[in-house]
Order: sequence, then structure tokens, then C-alpha cells
Amino acid sequence: MSKTENQTPKRPKQRKTVSALTSKKLYQEADNRCPFCGVEDVAVLEIHHIDGDPSSNKIENLIVVCGNCHSKITRGEISPADVHAKKMELFWTHRASPRQTEKSPMQSVNVNAASVSDSIIANTVTFGRKRSPRMQYPVDSIGADTIKKGYIDYLIKRYFDYRQADAGYGSFRPFNHAEIHTTIQRKFKAKTFFIHVSRFEELYGYIKSRVDQTIQGRNNRSRGIPNYDSFEKYEAEQLRHGQ
Repeated sequence: MSKTENQTPKRPKQRKTVSALTSKKLYQEADNRCPFCGVEDVAVLEIHHIDGDPSSNKIENLIVVCGNCHSKITRGEISPADVHAKKMELFWTHRASPRQTEKSPMQSVNVNAASVSDSIIANTVTFGRKRSPRMQYPVDSIGADTIKKGYIDYLIKRYFDYRQADAGYGSFRPFNHAEIHTTIQRKFKAKTFFIHVSRFEELYGYIKSRVDQTIQGRNNRSRGIPNYDSFEKYEAEQLRHGQ
């Protein structure tokens, strides 16, 4: 009998229920809206497992999205890198948001567990009627400049894409999506989008160097293939589209 015949098929990982506390934190992190399309209907929001493992309910592996965007993620129309980048954006934005100093009027929302994936088992979720203030970056920060912030987002996404591609070359280095933001904060003494705009070129130069140091990045450079667009090209494209 061959080895193949002796092998026992791997059982699919069992889906575990997301705890009420974790669900509450995820909805708060997303400000009760889909981070991709902005829909605010709680009844259509679902919890997505970022790494595809339904048994891994660590909060860093979960993100709230609407059913429509959840389907796009499953079909690959929203890439894994985009999902990781959005999770990191939510994480840093939520951490930097000012705490509310007074209690907001509360409302109960009934969630149909049959129609909402991984919804809270109690079927009743309590959310504040007032929303926490949206992120306001200082006027002299990179985050306050739409195009400069977009370029940094673009480069970080490219870094995520290339680190994922490295696995195809046999690289098994541990990869934590939060690492680059943590390293930037340590190096620049400020969170990524709170860095002063005068250090914009220094910041994007650092992120480019991280992209270039990946296996995919080194291979591209050896073949004369650019790893990313220049800021000038990116800015021109954004202005051309009125963004």
C-alpha cells in the first residue's frame, strides 16, 4: 500500500465562536461600520478571519466587514494585503482616538445569528448612540495631507505584498503586519501618520528600503524592474483623477 493511501485526510479546522467581549472590541475598533465601503448597518456586518483559519479568534486575526465586502475578500477582489493594511489602520486609529469622557446614550441592536456570520451569540449587542470622534491628524502631520498619506499607505501595502511573496521563495521568516508601524514609531519617535510632514521624504525612503530588502524586491532590482512608483508619479496620478 502506498504512502498516499496510508495518509489520513486532514480534517478541516473547526470554527470557534467569537466571544462577546472580542466581538464588542472589534465593532468598537471599526466604529460600527465596514472599513472598506463605509456601510453603517450593524445587521449586515460580519467578522472575517484574516488568515482564513476559523479556529483562530485572536483579535489581531479578526476584522469587521459587511457581507458584500466579505464576499469580495473571499473571491479575492479585495486582496489579503489590503485586508491586513486595513486592519493595521483600524488598530492604530482606534488606539490613537481620544477616550470619551462622558457616557453616551446606549441602544440595543438585535442581530440575527442565522444571517450574520460569527455574530455575537447573545444576539443582542449594545452600542453607543453617539459615535466616537473620527481621527483628526495634526495639520502639520503626514496624515493631514491626503496624497502624502496615500503614498505611505501605498508603499506599506507594497511591503506587505512583497513579504507575502517571499514565502514563494522558501522564506519562512515570521511576519507580523504591525511590525513596520512599531519600527517606524521607534525610529521616528511618532506614529506613522503623526510624523511631521517635513520628514515625509525620510519616511518614504525608509519604507522603500524595506521593500527593496525583501527577496522579491531584490529580484526585481536585479532585473531592472521598479518595486514602486515614485511620489511624483503617484501624486500626478491622484491629481489627474481629482483625488
